[in-house]
Amino acid sequence: MNPSTWRLIEDGPEDGRLNMAIDRAILTACDNGQAPATLRLYGWDKPTLTIGYSQNEFKDIDRTQCERKNIPIVRRFTGGRALLHQYELTYSLIAPIPHCQFPGNLAGAFGAVSKAVIDSLEKLGVPQLEIAGKDKKGKRRKRSPACFSTANHWEIMAKGKKLAGSAQRRLNGAFLQHGSILLDWDPELAHSLLHYSSEAEKVQGLKSLVSGTLTLSDVLPGKPKWGEVASYFVEGFQNTFSGFWQSKGLSLLEKEMVKEYLEASVPILSMKDKSQLIDSK
Repeated sequence: MNPSTWRLIEDGPEDGRLNMAIDRAILTACDNGQAPATLRLYGWDKPTLTIGYSQNEFKDIDRTQCERKNIPIVRRFTGGRALLHQYELTYSLIAPIPHCQFPGNLAGAFGAVSKAVIDSLEKLGVPQLEIAGKDKKGKRRKRSPACFSTANHWEIMAKGKKLAGSAQRRLNGAFLQHGSILLDWDPELAHSLLHYSSEAEKVQGLKSLVSGTLTLSDVLPGKPKWGEVASYFVEGFQNTFSGFWQSKGLSLLEKEMVKEYLEASVPILSMKDKSQLIDSK
């Protein structure tokens, strides 16, 4: 594949299992040299909880609440923690390894994509943007099952709060980065789907989630529209990653893989695969 060729896919709201199957199919095809670098923008047709590829759903997720509230649980092909997708723009960026516009290491590629997100949000008019860095004191916070409870290295913040959650998966010949940009949210609903070891931990979990999260509705006048946000992301990513961009759908091969992934269960993650995940969501 020509490294200067980029494919743009704008899908709008889709079913959660379908969304994850499409991203995985593009990654697999790109890994085999059968798909170009691709930016895919999409939404969710109903509230859906995704969990990281190696996340323990029995430990972290309140399945009873999910069933009671009719919230489907879908496992992502990237790492990270649980995230309720509802009012958001989701992007997936898939590119071959190596690629002339990305550093050869995992963190470097993560940073390059984060810069494209920053550019997109700046064009949208979001103020006080920054890329999160490592804790200067080197301390680790108690791990929460929720993606937006803390901002990890290379994630996007605005006004000191987390605005975009991200996670990456690398294969031998390609990588996939997922990102979620909150247009708005329902923190109580998102929090109610998670499992905590005690009531005190649950109360503190909600406080941390609310105090550390920001949405586009919090920083922009009026309620942002999905299509408007998507248009700025197209502009921002095209500005960051130069080349020949073409709006084009899935290939026949990718469509066949999507069908296979929807029919098959997700395999258990091996220890070798775990080393290739960035746990950022």
